[in-house]
Amino acid sequence: MTETLLCPTCGQPFPADAPAGLCPTCLLKKGRGSTSSPPSSEMTVVVTGFVPPEPADLQPHFPQLEILALLGKGGMGAVYKARQKQLGRLVAVKILPSEVGRDPAFAERFSREARALAQLHHQNIVGVYDFGQTGELYYFVMEFVDGANLRELIRSGNLTPEQALGIVPQVCEALQFAHDEGIVHRDIKPENILIDSRGRVKIADFGLAKLLGKHAEEVSLTRTHQVMGTMHYMAPEQMQGAGAVDHRADIYSLGVVLYELLTGELPIGRFEVPSKKATIDLRLDEVVLRTLESKPERRYQHVSELKTELETICGISPAARQRILGREFRSETTIGGIPLVHISIGLDPVTGRKRVAKGIIAIGEIAVGLVAVGGTAVGGIALGAFSGGLIACGGFSLAVFLSLGGLAVGGVAFGGLTVGVISLGGAALGLYAFGGAAWGLHAIGGNANDPEAAHFFLPWAGDWWKWLVGMSIVSPIVFGAVYLTCWLVFRRQDITQQQATRK
Repeated sequence: MTETLLCPTCGQPFPADAPAGLCPTCLLKKGRGSTSSPPSSEMTVVVTGFVPPEPADLQPHFPQLEILALLGKGGMGAVYKARQKQLGRLVAVKILPSEVGRDPAFAERFSREARALAQLHHQNIVGVYDFGQTGELYYFVMEFVDGANLRELIRSGNLTPEQALGIVPQVCEALQFAHDEGIVHRDIKPENILIDSRGRVKIADFGLAKLLGKHAEEVSLTRTHQVMGTMHYMAPEQMQGAGAVDHRADIYSLGVVLYELLTGELPIGRFEVPSKKATIDLRLDEVVLRTLESKPERRYQHVSELKTELETICGISPAARQRILGREFRSETTIGGIPLVHISIGLDPVTGRKRVAKGIIAIGEIAVGLVAVGGTAVGGIALGAFSGGLIACGGFSLAVFLSLGGLAVGGVAFGGLTVGVISLGGAALGLYAFGGAAWGLHAIGGNANDPEAAHFFLPWAGDWWKWLVGMSIVSPIVFGAVYLTCWLVFRRQDITQQQATRK
């Protein structure tokens, strides 16, 4: 096996005895206070010639799984999407190259990473279900997160300070749990912070974690002075290769992430406080700067303190975070590839825009479906503040056949202000129009009295109270049924996921 240490910034090889395991040229530039904001650069151990196996070639090693696709690869291995056959659960499978597995140092590093992860059972941490060795391959089976990482969210350019401040407290909860268990992540960065389709934050890749209470001489997993982590997010004590790196290094790294989420830039060299870059509470400047103190003893001593400060300043509650990030349900049953039921609310973690529910039955702030219910609804039957379809009901409704709303346009339109072939409303415009004020070929109202219109509408008008009572009864029932459906679907999903986790 051939190993080469490459500079994370310029990509050139450098000597093993370089100060703190960093490229001397780039280290000098950093010392001069470069203000550029390059993408995250990893200190990488490159395994020459590693080609991850195709899913079909990997399948014989995992008879209990259905290997579906290769998700990603790197110098330390590859990650695959798979399905557990007995449970029908999607999982992620991480494998190390066979060459790495034969190196005792790498094997021990992997074993420690897997054991550390297996101890962490928290809703905001990617869980480990299993790990071991098959043939020459070392592997572990992890929770599959269907979503995006923060790097993608930052690059989208649609992240607001409010959204950023809704994400960080969940990261704090996960890190505090890990720290209480004696585990330091050591590589907190946007790529390792995921947001799933339900808006929950998940910390991934504790592969660089180190159990607290272990002295460097007891277990040596790295070369002398080699630095583990990602350069621009590492605490100064990590950059110096210090052996006594504790949980406060994670607090520094999270401070870098928080600064980047708020400003879109990295705090490199002489950087401005966040309030100079974004419209935020001025008190957040002190919070961010305290996380970025060069000396560990001057930072927050526990990540829970950072969480408390953020929530106190911004008034962030779990319910508020859920409203910001939302949640999603997509039924496994499909018709023509379209989910039978798709419920989606909140913001999409990739685009930062409102989610769109698309299904045979679609429910969300924006819904498109055969039956669509939402703030904006488009479908065969559409109910929403703004609705369009064959039959539409809402504040503003546009329909081919029947339209009911404050402003209704359709074949038959019923509402406050209506336009239709047959139009009934406070103000009505149509071929046949009936209302307080009516205009049309045949109109009857305060300003018109066409005999044919009277003959057409009077049987309806005589039963006007039935229409009113019917609408007042049907509307609450419909929206109550929609609310109950949403609650039952999300509740069932929570119970199912809890049962799968226990298994």
